[in-house]
Amino acid sequence: MLLSSSKDDDLYFLKKKSTLGSLHFSQKKYEFRSPDCQNKAAAPGCIPKVHIIADYVMKYPEISCVEEREKYKAVFNDQYQEYEELYKEISATLSKFSELDAVMARLITDGKIEVLNQLLYSNKIKTTDCSKDPTFLEKKQRCGYLKTKLSHIKNRIRAFDQETSGLNK
Repeated sequence: MLLSSSKDDDLYFLKKKSTLGSLHFSQKKYEFRSPDCQNKAAAPGCIPKVHIIADYVMKYPEISCVEEREKYKAVFNDQYQEYEELYKEISATLSKFSELDAVMARLITDGKIEVLNQLLYSNKIKTTDCSKDPTFLEKKQRCGYLKTKLSHIKNRIRAFDQETSGLNK
């Protein structure tokens, strides 16, 4: 097994080859391909089964000591602030679009399409399609990633705490 870490704290490289299959690194995720589909020439029409494992699963295994628990807690606290900021920003943006949708629906229902057109084409309402905005999409993706990573770390801390409290009884 080859294991190394880079300067970027979120990147963790792992590549393992065995008779069971192989693990490939791809954009902070690991893909496991079953051996029966490794050779496309040997198995035409074979659809490989890919299991994606997030990088933090490999980087944050079960906690084995109090010092490791403190490191996990520090990472959690540090990245939770980033998650909170992103979540608030994304929620505010989506809330503005929901409000705009409600106003537009009311204007359409009331038959005030001319007013709606005037609002949309004037400089009073500046709209952008956030589903196509790369910056917004990147923030949304990062927010989702942090949510699952923080959940994983929190579960590791909780499991360690339950395990150690069970030993003290």
